[in-house]
Amino acid sequence: MFITSHTLVKNEERFVKQALLSAADFVDRMLVWDTGSTDKTVEIIKSIKSPMIEFRQCGLVDRKGLVELRNQQINLTKTKWLLILDGDEIWPKKNLEKLIKKMKGAKKDTIALVNKTRNCVGDSQHYLSEKKGKYQIGSWKGHLNIRAIKNLKNLKVEGEYPLEAYILNGKKIQDQVDRLEFADTWYLHATHLKRSGWLHQLRVMDRIKKFKI
Repeated sequence: MFITSHTLVKNEERFVKQALLSAADFVDRMLVWDTGSTDKTVEIIKSIKSPMIEFRQCGLVDRKGLVELRNQQINLTKTKWLLILDGDEIWPKKNLEKLIKKMKGAKKDTIALVNKTRNCVGDSQHYLSEKKGKYQIGSWKGHLNIRAIKNLKNLKVEGEYPLEAYILNGKKIQDQVDRLEFADTWYLHATHLKRSGWLHQLRVMDRIKKFKI
């Protein structure tokens, strides 16, 4: 077993199915936990016919509770790598294949991979320009995130949502620059779009099909 995906959701009915299906054929196990959805998120997740998904309804949790759930998912992970997959993050097939290839070829001392994001604005067909990306991790700048992390001893999450951080041996992963590698690939991030409600769903699906997910 090589990859376990970690997903925590709440009211993500518009994109959660696409997000989970975009990774289902590439991981060995999917920990998908709901934290009190009141829309159709739970119904949609249960409708997905994938033996990889291990679904749990955790009920409402506070900001600290979300971090505790992240740590529980780490404790349940037995694979070499974990993939953080939120309910609004959709990987085009070729892009995720590229990320996984980078995982498999990562240096022994590498603890995580830095990748790009393509942040949707207005709808799923428009994105923030790369020039607007303000994140910086080491020498890399732009719309960046860390989604692939090695499952190493002493890995944990600290802080409170949404400012929590993955920590290894007492230091934030993103600050251990000499142990990071860059994967020149991206996922669609719908964080700026309405994530609950079926308005414009057909338009979204057309866009997803274009990426051949």
